[in-house]
Amino acid sequence: MDGIKQIFGKELARIFRDKKMIFSTFILPVVLMVGLMTLVGNLAQGMMKDLEDHEPVVYMMDAPASFTSFLEMSEITYKEKVITDEAQFKKAKAEIKSGKADLIVEFPVDFEKAIADYQVGDSLPQVKTYYNPSEEYSGVAYDQISNQALEGYRQALLANRVGDVSTLTVFTVNSDNDEAIIQDDEKASGKAAGMMLPYFITLLLFAGAMSIGTDMVAGEKERGTMASLLVSPLKRSSIALGKVFALMVISGISALIYVVTMVFFMPNFTGAAGGDMGSAIKLSLSPGQIGMLVALMITLSFLYASLIVFVSVFAKSVKEASSYVMPAYILILVLGMMTMFTTKAPGMESFMIPVYNNTLAIQGVLSSTITMPQFLLTLGETVVIGVVFQFLIVKAFNSEKLMSA
Repeated sequence: MDGIKQIFGKELARIFRDKKMIFSTFILPVVLMVGLMTLVGNLAQGMMKDLEDHEPVVYMMDAPASFTSFLEMSEITYKEKVITDEAQFKKAKAEIKSGKADLIVEFPVDFEKAIADYQVGDSLPQVKTYYNPSEEYSGVAYDQISNQALEGYRQALLANRVGDVSTLTVFTVNSDNDEAIIQDDEKASGKAAGMMLPYFITLLLFAGAMSIGTDMVAGEKERGTMASLLVSPLKRSSIALGKVFALMVISGISALIYVVTMVFFMPNFTGAAGGDMGSAIKLSLSPGQIGMLVALMITLSFLYASLIVFVSVFAKSVKEASSYVMPAYILILVLGMMTMFTTKAPGMESFMIPVYNNTLAIQGVLSSTITMPQFLLTLGETVVIGVVFQFLIVKAFNSEKLMSA
């Protein structure tokens, strides 16, 4: 036990006494994360403002004066161009496709007369619109004029024909129902956070341990300090366990810092991006949920640290160890991402898949949907796999062939 403490203290001291290591491990990633989230949020906000300020170019074909007046009353600003023949119509379509124009609104000839002379059984006049959904400006123009303004204009013409439009309405849906939404706000908030946080927690735990973990074993081999450490009076099992526990602590601390930063800045980021998720992410966790999250992060840190140290044993240099660890990093990235696109409630079989079960469990804790058997299965399996890696690490440390390579 003393040997484990000695190696554990040595590795932590090596990290926390080095200002450059502290900066690169704990501070720089947070600065980059906050900077990136702020930049993306500001860019998204700028894009939304640009879409709002843009004056769409709208081609009108045989538009009645009443529709033009209606648009003016609705205070929709746009730059109008008129189509008078087929050649101009083809040119307008080409401009829509290239993004130079945003919308074409084509009315039937003598539209107002057709509306005024309409009799039951007559064919209905059709207003056609053309837009380019791959262009943001065109999409906004279509929504404002085709979906909103034309619908309002249709209702106005209908009111002129029948007088009271409400006589054509059979029923309304939630017109004055302020209590239509029935939800548990805490659960809804947890689900909003559970879309991304579990993925980032599992990924950042591994990322925080990857570079330091490869240096703890392969780096010492490369520098030649591992040989002198192995001939010391300390048991090789103590050396191995001390390194794993130190890496586990460093990984946990770095991940905790990243996650707290994300929770704090995520509402600002999503709000700046123009989404509703920013208001939804207001985490309120019970002591039990906090305890479950802490337990999951500790066991997952233990598994990751054991995996990284085990892989590093077989490498002669940090570069080689990093190449060995990278496939595991990609696999963890994919498994974590899978939980972001699932809608079905996971069954017990899903909680038997290593790493993926931890991401599901964290998601379940945040959304208050996890059951105790699912939680215990995840926790137990993660610990067992970590212990297996520990056993293999100790065996590898006792191998002269591997440690002297």
